[in-house]
Amino acid sequence: MLLSSGAPASGFLLGGTAQLAQDPENPANDVIVIRTDVSPFYGTVSRTLNVQIALLDNMLEFKSFFQNRSCGGGSPRVQLAIDLNGDGVPDGNAFGYTGPPFAGCPPNNWQYDDVTDALPRWDLSQFVVNGFPPTGAICSTPPFSTDPAICPFQTHSGYIPWNVFKTVLSTLFPLHKVCSGALIDDSGWFPPADGTAFYDLFSAGRATWEDQFDIAGRGFAMGCGRPDDGDREVDGDKDHDHDHDADDDKFDSDRRERWKN
Repeated sequence: MLLSSGAPASGFLLGGTAQLAQDPENPANDVIVIRTDVSPFYGTVSRTLNVQIALLDNMLEFKSFFQNRSCGGGSPRVQLAIDLNGDGVPDGNAFGYTGPPFAGCPPNNWQYDDVTDALPRWDLSQFVVNGFPPTGAICSTPPFSTDPAICPFQTHSGYIPWNVFKTVLSTLFPLHKVCSGALIDDSGWFPPADGTAFYDLFSAGRATWEDQFDIAGRGFAMGCGRPDDGDREVDGDKDHDHDHDADDDKFDSDRRERWKN
């Protein structure tokens, strides 16, 4: 079932186990709850963006509350579907994680993440095959090698800061478009982070999820001229972008290798 018709442009779509809930510390506050210990073991909050990356500065952020659990295993994350050449088809996803070391978040306490800050949070590995330089090669690639605004830069686990991500993407792919943005928790595969989490004040571009009135329906925002998809599972869709391709197997393999210890 498609959910695009009639949905407000600023509305957010909920998918998987994501549901409206109340703040565990303040019942007067609407929040979103995601459970990764019950089927389908993930939840998403998504919105169409259709903008270039420079327009998202200071507009990708969220609050999280991990109930008797932690973060880790690649969750939670802000996920951006990006069309590199303007043909309307996303070429992959960029993943922006809760801050380094990406695990060990204190339970039962609200925390805030701005994924456009200066911390090395962003995984661009899905775009290397299309010409985005690997992390270790960015500062030896002209014109970035002589740009003191980005090189040298701090890395962590192969991830890069937002400003580096934004500059490289805008320079090498001037026709790019960020199709959609999603807040995703799929920690069900990783026991230390499995369970219940609450999310609030998720900003994705020019809209912020604040309460029940910001919910446009259920499904997943696709963007770039494509209709929103229904609230459904796609076989083999490991990164939960409602598409199954070779990137899914690599995404799952990489995170399991990253978190095997």
